[in-house]
Amino acid sequence: MIVTRLSVLAVLLVSTASAGAADKTFDFERDTPGSAPAGFEFARTGQGAEGKWLVEADKDDPKNRVLAQTSADPTDYRFPLAIVKDGSFTDLTLSVRARPVSGDVVQGFGLVWRYRDANNYYLTRCNADEDNCTIYHVVKGSRRSFQNKSVKVAKNTWHTLKLVAVGDHFVVTYDGQQVLDAHDGTFKEAGRVGLWTKADSVIQFDDLNVSGK
Repeated sequence: MIVTRLSVLAVLLVSTASAGAADKTFDFERDTPGSAPAGFEFARTGQGAEGKWLVEADKDDPKNRVLAQTSADPTDYRFPLAIVKDGSFTDLTLSVRARPVSGDVVQGFGLVWRYRDANNYYLTRCNADEDNCTIYHVVKGSRRSFQNKSVKVAKNTWHTLKLVAVGDHFVVTYDGQQVLDAHDGTFKEAGRVGLWTKADSVIQFDDLNVSGK
């Protein structure tokens, strides 16, 4: 079983890497602290206030700049989004470093792909209160999970979340370990990519990388 899973992941990685149509990393080093980053637009699924996405210094390494969702509106069904403006992808590899900073309702962070609009997209997210990672499709603003796994998601700690998508097959890696391997055919067409938080989650993100076609 382990060999089979590793083989599947290897095929997915080779497939997306060979596409070579786009490979871009957002490290926010050229963005102005206190301002929104270039190359993104912002949206919200659900209710409550819009998100507040600002570039700021990494609190542990002030020379490093990160993107933070800083609004702490506690509305439960509230999902601020930061979407990359350029590029539309079907098959891709998408990764980001993320750190849960605070949140009384929840501390969750995620990656979005095949984004059509604020109410229709795929999402994989990790939750530092529930200690799990989950994959969803969001249709007409309603989330529905199709796989979940318990993992330790430490607060105030940098984590790496990575997705490989090929067709209807999605593999999610968290801190170097494969945690989800799922199929879903809800969204087949290319779409944009981005970042996600929930409710009052204050999250820092860095090194968002997208490679695919």
